Amino acid sequence: MKKFLAVFLVVVLLAGVLLACGDKGGEGEGSQDQDGSPGGDNADEQGQGTDSAVSPPELPDLNLGGADFTIMTNDYGIPIWSQRDIGADEETGDTVNDAVYRRNAVVGEKFNCRIVEKKENDLYGQLTKYVKSGDAAIDAATPRLFGALIGLTTANYLVEFSKLGYVDLSKPWWDQNCVRDMSIARKLFGVASDMTLMDKDSTTALVFNKKLQGDYQIENLYQLVNGGKWTLDKLLELSKIVSIDVDGNGKRDDKDAYGLLYQRDSMTSFLSGCGEFVSRKDENDHPVMTLNTPKALDVLDKLFDILYDENYCFHVMKFFDGTSKGFTEGMIEMFQDDRALFMWIRMADVENLRSMDTDFGILPMPKYNEQQEKYLQTVNPYVGIVTVVPQSAASVENSGIVLEAMAYESKYILQPAYYDIVLNTKIARDEESGKMLDIIFGNRAYDIGEIFNFGEIGRELPMMTQTFKRDIVSIYEKRIDKALKEIEKLVDTINGLE
Repeated sequence: MKKFLAVFLVVVLLAGVLLACGDKGGEGEGSQDQDGSPGGDNADEQGQGTDSAVSPPELPDLNLGGADFTIMTNDYGIPIWSQRDIGADEETGDTVNDAVYRRNAVVGEKFNCRIVEKKENDLYGQLTKYVKSGDAAIDAATPRLFGALIGLTTANYLVEFSKLGYVDLSKPWWDQNCVRDMSIARKLFGVASDMTLMDKDSTTALVFNKKLQGDYQIENLYQLVNGGKWTLDKLLELSKIVSIDVDGNGKRDDKDAYGLLYQRDSMTSFLSGCGEFVSRKDENDHPVMTLNTPKALDVLDKLFDILYDENYCFHVMKFFDGTSKGFTEGMIEMFQDDRALFMWIRMADVENLRSMDTDFGILPMPKYNEQQEKYLQTVNPYVGIVTVVPQSAASVENSGIVLEAMAYESKYILQPAYYDIVLNTKIARDEESGKMLDIIFGNRAYDIGEIFNFGEIGRELPMMTQTFKRDIVSIYEKRIDKALKEIEKLVDTINGLE
């Protein structure tokens, strides 16, 4: 009975995610959707079909004669960010590994091929070498969003997705939010799908300590979310309740209790959660810099006020920088020791909390105010990935066929396994955590301004937190001309591609 209930819960929750991914809202002012996401007008052109979830893709018979279908992936050298969604040599009993193995076996049998992973520490550099030399050994790749994607795109090393004839981006196994946000001039060179987990692992959120919530008689946080009342102001209000000088030494350090633990990447994550982005897109699907709007500047001022107040918020990267204890280890230790009510995470961090004695819950990023329609979470570009096809691929058509099949099979094999991993932690002890995951994964956004780092403005925002700088206006004014030239060059390059 327990196994039956567990499987039933996973299926129900996964269905909720699919429905949430299909709900993209209506059009707002200009190119901005009502939910504040940065999509252009092509977002509506590539909407999800109503029967896509039950209809498998119509693919031609393809026999690759036992050949390898090779996908280049990232090897960051950091266990928590080890890419685990492409290659699996055998079943080991690990939930995700075995799901990857089964998916690859199904696709391999269908096309008489072997799915092979080629891990690279420098994926961008290595893939560039393959394309420049005309080496056809790589059929697809999963580059990092930040840095690698714009370099590969502007060099014309990637196949535009409309050229992959059998890839149907309207299907629910392709991330519709990524399709909406990552296109430029209605061309798309990389997209997330159910085939990969790194984009899910890098999705941002908050966790909260249930013991501290009870000790300080803090209201039901899930009800705040469901009622649309989970906002920046509410985060600050509740953070002030828990922040105390535990050891009484008059200094704020890692031995004290705080309302919020955060890293420098939190800045752009909170910004996007408030519906503001480094760049949006105009009616032509061209990037437009948007950090100088009155609302964006107001949001940033509020974020500076909140995050820079060391009485309530603890910058783990700033404090643990240069110490023997890494910032991730220090942050997790503080949260597990009940020294923080809230902690900013990327979803991979949840698995670091398996051994935590205290129960914890998970929340979406807070909204700017109650009038904002949806909760939004960014996919962190510094570890997040997309799938691409290099120009040097042996057969663009075959790459498209195999990727479509892998994405489809992943929706029903890999993604339920991933949900099972996420839910089989302390957050699985309450029903509401599943609803929060639906909101988090169903309302993701990709800030193309941060990802492509026009004028280096997107990267400057998180780096400012290291020294508590606030002069975003002067930085913006100094760099906006460079950013606009980079956008113009990128759009011209893309429009000029065959």
